[in-house]
Amino acid sequence: MIEFKAECGHTVRAKDSDAGNVVRCSYCGRNANVPQTDRDDLSFLFNEVDQSSAVAESPRKRKWQWSRAKRAHKPGEFNPFPVIVRMCYAALLFSIVYVVSVRFIIPMIKGQPWFKSPEPTNPQPVQRRGQGPSPSSAPSGGGKGLGLIADVRPVGLYVASTPPGAQAYIAEESKAPASGRIMFTANVQSFKANADSPRLPDGKYVVEVALAWNDPGLSNYRNYVNLRRAIEHASDEARKQALEEYFVPDDAAAFFVAETEDQLYLVRQYRGVVLRGGQGKGVRALFLPRIPLGDPKAFSVEPMVRDCVPATKNYEFDEQNVRNELMYYEVTPSDQPFVLQALNRIGVIPYMTADRKVRLFSIGIYDGAFTQRVVRDKAP
Repeated sequence: MIEFKAECGHTVRAKDSDAGNVVRCSYCGRNANVPQTDRDDLSFLFNEVDQSSAVAESPRKRKWQWSRAKRAHKPGEFNPFPVIVRMCYAALLFSIVYVVSVRFIIPMIKGQPWFKSPEPTNPQPVQRRGQGPSPSSAPSGGGKGLGLIADVRPVGLYVASTPPGAQAYIAEESKAPASGRIMFTANVQSFKANADSPRLPDGKYVVEVALAWNDPGLSNYRNYVNLRRAIEHASDEARKQALEEYFVPDDAAAFFVAETEDQLYLVRQYRGVVLRGGQGKGVRALFLPRIPLGDPKAFSVEPMVRDCVPATKNYEFDEQNVRNELMYYEVTPSDQPFVLQALNRIGVIPYMTADRKVRLFSIGIYDGAFTQRVVRDKAP
């Protein structure tokens, strides 16, 4: 017995002997071609349609016949169409889950305080432009990643000021005047402090850092208005004395007021800055107020750091080692946290130790090493 679908969709039964012949459909009464038994179902569904009528039939009818043909599978016969559809749905669902996770769920989890990113098994140091020899080889005990924090390491001479915004000048010491400003020296280079780092050949240089006396970073200092009134019409010597009494010392060779046609500048000048071997050098100028203590020559660190030093962390170092060094130089326990904060933020801070010497504690720009040196303090 042969079973097959007529053109109307009704199931027709014919004898095996009728294979290849024409029989009448009992449902619609039309003639139906009986398929050969050795052909698969899909083939006879296409062959049973008269070729001459297939040319004239509408696209809509051909689409309906193809849809019917896709469903004409015998029980138990594999049909790939549903599998393909399920795979497409699964791929779409996976894509949606992935996008939602990356864009929303993972950032939300990372923002929680209990989330900790996995530590890399073999962390690599960040390669920074102009870093030169690896800081880990420095004899002072510095390590990779210590020192000045920056996306791009400064190259050559790095000059910073506190507060920021000063203008820096550099000239070869052999060509610079013995005193006074160097900004008019031949071949002098001018650049912005805390930003640019010019490459320079080996040699000895004079560095000048100039800050306008009405800079916004100075305006909130205690009694700064009185200082401005004192130096506005004073002599050069009176101005120098007023600056040294008001500001904390650093390792500048000279500190004076320079006057142009329409402005006054506070100028710190550093001489004998040596560059050699292509390695970088740092100069950090401090325009920070001296807040007096009971001792006329001493000054307080806490209010200076709390009120005048920018809060952004810019330096990394071995904190325990620095604490030990501060204890060695007899920095009082109450002052140690503020000294550490200053070293984290600006990398340098003056401090009067118990022996009444003003020591400049500093952090190496490239290796994070702690150093100290005694600086001259001309204040009474």
